[in-house]
Amino acid sequence: MMLEGKRVVITGAGRGIGKTLALRFAEQGAHVVVHYAHSEQHARDVVEAIQHIGGQATMLYADLSNPEHIRQLVLQAQHAFGPIDVWVNNAGVSVNSAEVRGLSELDLFQRIMDVDVRGTWLCCRELQQRHTLTEQGCIINIGYDGALKGDPGLPNQFYAMSKGAIIALTRCLAVEFAPHIRVNCIAPGFIENEWAQQKAGQSFRKKITEQIPLQRWGTADDIAGAALFLASSAAAYITGQIIVVNGGRVMY
Repeated sequence: MMLEGKRVVITGAGRGIGKTLALRFAEQGAHVVVHYAHSEQHARDVVEAIQHIGGQATMLYADLSNPEHIRQLVLQAQHAFGPIDVWVNNAGVSVNSAEVRGLSELDLFQRIMDVDVRGTWLCCRELQQRHTLTEQGCIINIGYDGALKGDPGLPNQFYAMSKGAIIALTRCLAVEFAPHIRVNCIAPGFIENEWAQQKAGQSFRKKITEQIPLQRWGTADDIAGAALFLASSAAAYITGQIIVVNGGRVMY
């Protein structure tokens, strides 16, 4: 993938997809900034795992609903490794996390919008205004295929609204940041995460699997593969695109 020595920031990299992204970029020789907000020990574990394989990594804290935290994150990331080659906006609020337990529907909606939408937007703005990304650098946003397809239920509404905004932002910034910075979005489908493995019922899992032509749920490695491609020179002529990684689940 020709990512040796590239400087990569991944938000929400302590767990789930973010953790796998951090490890896979490091395996390709990238220097990785592991951002976290609530999973300090998990982030430390990721950094130690990267260092164990001979990679370079550091961890940085920021509450992405706080604009000053975002400013400091961008400054500290640049200070750690120098100008950034790849910035992955992966962090997002999970409706199943302890972080949001007890919140009303309106407060949960606001929290998701503050972190997922405003946080992603502010990260991108800080990168642009401080000229933090190298020429030929790239931004990768993580979306959700339900923002394109539609899925029932209140949590899906929240996710679809927030990730739909990120998809729109991706296309706007791809035009604005060209020709030097590429901006793309990966839209995962159903992924084998903690919720899927521990809380999703077998009947629901079977129903979803039957809707997927590849006959399985996706994995974090599937998302990482797409991210590594988009970050590499092989994707040098790709910007403003929404890469749906969902096993072929029909989008209508």
